[in-house]
Order: sequence, then C-alpha cells, then structure tokens
Amino acid sequence: MRRIVFVDLDDTLFQTHRKNPDANRLAAVDGDGNPLSFRCGRQEAFFEWLIKDATVVPVTGRSVEAFRRVTIPLSGHAICSFGGIILRPGGETDREWHRVITGASMATADLMEGLNTVVGSIAAGHAVHARHRIIREAGLPLYVSVKHNAGVAEEMCRLATAVSPSVPDDWTIHLNGSNMALLPPFLGKAAAVAHLLKHFVADGSVLTLGVGDSLTDVAFMGLCDFAVAPSKSQIMSVLSSQTPLGAVAGGGKR
Repeated sequence: MRRIVFVDLDDTLFQTHRKNPDANRLAAVDGDGNPLSFRCGRQEAFFEWLIKDATVVPVTGRSVEAFRRVTIPLSGHAICSFGGIILRPGGETDREWHRVITGASMATADLMEGLNTVVGSIAAGHAVHARHRIIREAGLPLYVSVKHNAGVAEEMCRLATAVSPSVPDDWTIHLNGSNMALLPPFLGKAAAVAHLLKHFVADGSVLTLGVGDSLTDVAFMGLCDFAVAPSKSQIMSVLSSQTPLGAVAGGGKR
C-alpha cells in the first residue's frame, strides 16, 4: 500500500537553537543565507524513517520563499503559507488550488488590511515590540503575520489577548511562542491537504500519516489515517494539561 506523509516543518522536523540547543545539523537558512534552524540526531533519524518508501508532503506556515530556504531534501508537492499555496513537483503553483483561493482572498482583503493596522496600534499601545505585515503569495493577501522583535513569547501572548476582541469569530489566532498569525476562514492547512488527498487517493489505495506540533496542525492531521506529534510540542502540552489520564477530552476564537 502506498504511504503518504503530510508533515509540518518548524518545531516538528527542526527548530532554532533557542528552542533546541542540542540541534546542530543545518535545516534552514535565513533570508541572508545564514544558518537559522537545525535538526538534532533524533529529528534527523525520524525524518529518514518518514521518507523511506513514502511520498512526503511538507505542510508549513512558511511562505514559498521561506520554504525554499529549507535545506533538508524535500521534493514533490508542498503546501505553504498555511495552505494558501500548493506547489507541484518542480516548484510551480498548483493552478487549480490557486483558483479556489483567489476569490476568497480578494473578499477578505480590506478586512485584512484593517486588522494589520489594528495590530500595529494595539502593539504600540501595549509597548509590545513586534513587526507585523500581510503575507502575500502569488499576488494574493493570505494572512497577517506578527513576530516579536526580541522573541519574547510572554509579550506575544499578551498582545494576542489584547488583539483578540478585534478579530472576527470565524478567524483563527495562531499563537506559537513569539510568533502569531491571524488566519482568515478560507485559509488552513487542512483544506489544502484535503485537496491533495483527492488526487492521491484517485491514484490507488494509500495509507496516510499526519505529523505536526501545533494546534493549527490538528485539523490536517485528523484527515489522515494516523497522527503523530513530538512529545515536546504545543499539541502534547495542551493534551497533558487538559486531559486527565483515562478521561475523554472534549474541546470547543479557535
């Protein structure tokens, strides 16, 4: 049976030295070509296990440009910008998916501009030093990205709390460490994974595995036959803090 692995990248397959001082194998560089993210031995071994006799599809919040700065061997399809872009083998944009995203993106463009302005005002009012911008891919505004200038997670959490009342209920506030993203309802890794799954399943019987670390990964992982998360991840932290042993967890702005 063919095996398809949908896998998140940052904090799943590799991390910065700040998050994992033991990681020393280069995995990604910054915009200037300097080393940025690294893998430890276990992450490297896990990746080698994943790619053995399998089709691996990266599913990342990274932009296409940032994805192309990942140095570990990844080819074939890739899902970037929280599902806003699907790359086909060879690196070209999946035109069918681009048509799906275009109308929804244009419909939220003005609201996104307003939210980006609000984030800047609230950050200044709360003395949170963060940079913010609208991430655009293939000419489309996709989401608002916010990054703390000094990497202080506690201040970003404070900013997220302050921003929350201004964010529509059907949007997602994705907070992970010192990074935050405001994601419109049309955007999501799960929708892009579902789009690719239709094509993969049409090619024959497949076994699917979803791998991720953050709460925004849970939806796409749930589309797969099996789901895997690092033991030191946002997913496991929430599960361990909210789910007593032997109890059934329930859940329910995302």
